[in-house]
Amino acid sequence: MSKTTTIEKAPMLRINPREHFWVKGLKKAFDLSGLVPLYLHVSSNLETITKNVDMEWNIGRATIIYSVDNEKTIHLISGWAGNRQKLLNKK
Repeated sequence: MSKTTTIEKAPMLRINPREHFWVKGLKKAFDLSGLVPLYLHVSSNLETITKNVDMEWNIGRATIIYSVDNEKTIHLISGWAGNRQKLLNKK
């Protein structure tokens, strides 16, 4: 069986997960599928996104808290399964 190699140019943004993001994700089996749409959103809106401010990205089944710095790095701060708005509406 031959090995398939894919070569792609380096992405323009870096993703830097903080320890809290990984620890919480491992404990709760966090869904990482929101990272791709988050990356695409940030790369498409990099010029208008407020830098160095915590923001919330929600895809319905998962929520990610992140920030973007001036060096084009997405910092993954925290995350959880589910939607905060649904949780607030239940109260």
